[in-house]
Amino acid sequence: MRKLLFIILDGVADLPVKALGGLTPLEAARTPALDKIAESSRLGLMKVIDKNIPPETDTAVLSMFGCNPLLHNSGRGPLEAKGIGQKFAEGKDLVLRCNFATQTAGRITDTEAQRIEGKYAKRLVEALQKNVKLGGAAFDFSPDLNYRALLILHSRKKLSDKVSSTHPGYERKYYGNVIMETPKPLSGIMRTEKCNAMDNSEAARFSAELVNEFVMQAEKILKNHKINVERRKKGLHEANAILTRGAGTELPRLNKIKGNWLCIADTPAEKGIAKLLGMKTPNLAEPLTDRLLDTNKEIEKAVKTDMKVRLNVLLNHIGNYDSFYLHFKGADPFGHRNMPEQKKFIIESTDRHFFKPLLRKINFNDFLICITSDHTTACELKTHTADPVPVLISGGEDGKKFCEKNCGSGSLGIFRAEELMGMLRKNIME
Repeated sequence: MRKLLFIILDGVADLPVKALGGLTPLEAARTPALDKIAESSRLGLMKVIDKNIPPETDTAVLSMFGCNPLLHNSGRGPLEAKGIGQKFAEGKDLVLRCNFATQTAGRITDTEAQRIEGKYAKRLVEALQKNVKLGGAAFDFSPDLNYRALLILHSRKKLSDKVSSTHPGYERKYYGNVIMETPKPLSGIMRTEKCNAMDNSEAARFSAELVNEFVMQAEKILKNHKINVERRKKGLHEANAILTRGAGTELPRLNKIKGNWLCIADTPAEKGIAKLLGMKTPNLAEPLTDRLLDTNKEIEKAVKTDMKVRLNVLLNHIGNYDSFYLHFKGADPFGHRNMPEQKKFIIESTDRHFFKPLLRKINFNDFLICITSDHTTACELKTHTADPVPVLISGGEDGKKFCEKNCGSGSLGIFRAEELMGMLRKNIME
């Protein structure tokens, strides 16, 4: 029986970009190794979430592993807590994903504080944990991955996840009886949103008040922290504001996935889902490709370093597992910043430093390979969209470059993400 390599290139899908002559970054990129895989593969397009909902990475990954996010989604915060091993009292505590951000003259000018490095973010987290004082609640504020952090609120009073996000790039709203958080375009003047109750309960009002109080106190403490004083002097974006989203009070209940899986992923939400599905998740170094890199030389160096680590983890465990889930963040940040040339280059670098050596190290016929994207990150919109994403499944004769246009006419056609795992299991057995 063949082994499965399931590879998600985070946000690699895109819409046509004027700066690339009407091509997407994936279409414009030179990817000889991916093309080699595509020669013996079937191509198609995958609708990630029903009801035309733009996916977030967590809801997309849930969907691809056969878990309808409209039934299983319980917020990004709890998944990230699971991913970093941070425990909380389910049904009692309120967990929120946070970003360090840059605020200038009352406006949010950078929702990621220039993707501040983890070693600096950790010191800012420690300052807030020590100095913020909330009335009627305690909290744990933990470092996550570089500009990301995690806020867990504890109180004797009832807390609720029926609260809005303060991040201007995300919107929480009801789809029937279920709250989903979806991305929205970052345009015009951005301000920190107030956290509002999403129902009339006292618990929701109290929870929103706590979030707003934390955000307000955090701004005062961060303003004159020495890390931000130094960043100001150097012309770097200050990490002087906190944005919250993904509120949740419990983890989704997921069935263990069939097979013996290893997850090689960077960010906590993906690792949290993998753990809930019963996968092993080795710790990796903080990914260099999760930072916003300026030059092709910097991108090339970061990709080469990151891909070597991840490829070595895969090859060192190749005999111990029958299925592998790999999730690479690289392309997504450049889509959010409308940097199509850099997005194109990181795709090319990933082809050189992961897919090319991968094909040299494995027997292609021993593996079923599936390559896709978790969502479309549209450069010109700077956000995720509900457009279907390209999919490649090895073992076929479509024989075309792996990109949105070719996948649109591939033999797999268009299918729903929740069907993907069933399709892959069927292919493994053939």
